[in-house]
Amino acid sequence: MDLAARKYHFIQELANVDESLMDKLEIVLKSYKKGYDWAYELSEEEIAEIESSIAEADKGNLIPHEEVMKIFDKWH
Repeated sequence: MDLAARKYHFIQELANVDESLMDKLEIVLKSYKKGYDWAYELSEEEIAEIESSIAEADKGNLIPHEEVMKIFDKWH
């Protein structure tokens, strides 16, 4: 299938997507624009959590990878 046919097929599929998927597709398309960073989509709460985690890591409050994997094994 050539690019034009793929685009046409994609456009037809877009008519059937729900709002949640449309939001995700818009994020993907925006990410290809120059100067766009996915971090712009983060909420203030998510940014605060990331900053808090970085601060804890800077203090040395980390869990070794091996311990995390042991905990993860309970669910895997």
